[in-house]
Amino acid sequence: MAFSHRPRRALPALAFALAAILVACVTPGQGTAELHRWWSGLGPVLPHDTFPADCNLCHLGSEWQELRASFAFDHAKETGVPLRGSHAQARCLRCHNDRGPVAVFEARGCAGCHDDVHFGKVGNDCAACHTEVSWRAVAQFERHQTTRFPLTGAHANTACHRCHVGALAGEFVPTDVACVSCHRDDVERTTNPPHIPLGWVDHCDRCHQTLRWPSAQIR
Repeated sequence: MAFSHRPRRALPALAFALAAILVACVTPGQGTAELHRWWSGLGPVLPHDTFPADCNLCHLGSEWQELRASFAFDHAKETGVPLRGSHAQARCLRCHNDRGPVAVFEARGCAGCHDDVHFGKVGNDCAACHTEVSWRAVAQFERHQTTRFPLTGAHANTACHRCHVGALAGEFVPTDVACVSCHRDDVERTTNPPHIPLGWVDHCDRCHQTLRWPSAQIR
């Protein structure tokens, strides 16, 4: 008796079809992924067990990605922690996300949420240079006047990184206050009079002022 093998040839195709169906069932579609995305990179939706049952009080649309413009939450009244400056404009999930309880990060101070771009080299008191309005440092000129090198003349208008290598990356390495530390090239190319042969490589303030380097007078 002859048997037909044609049905067996269909087995691989049938197995592939079943596998495709299985993958389709367990893999969320694009619409589902968008529905549960919330704000990309900021973590998933937190438990809303204690929130009002009416979702429309805060959310717009069927995907719950957008909050109502009229949404308001008195953070100081409800939590005892007032939000000031830029913190008052931050989205809720910047602090309340899947990284863990806010109290854990709050205990670390500013570094709990913000990367220390100074790598611990300028201490932990961020408020000494920064405010909650922005990360731009304030009152640095006044602070510099209390150092061993008060800024006068042209030095007062010189960018920090011109003297402090690494300042643009937040690393303020102490700098030697000797004039030649920054003005060595000026000394070496000066030929009238020739500073190097004459040994005029230090105590520049005997002839120069900080107002303008080229002008010099015997003091």
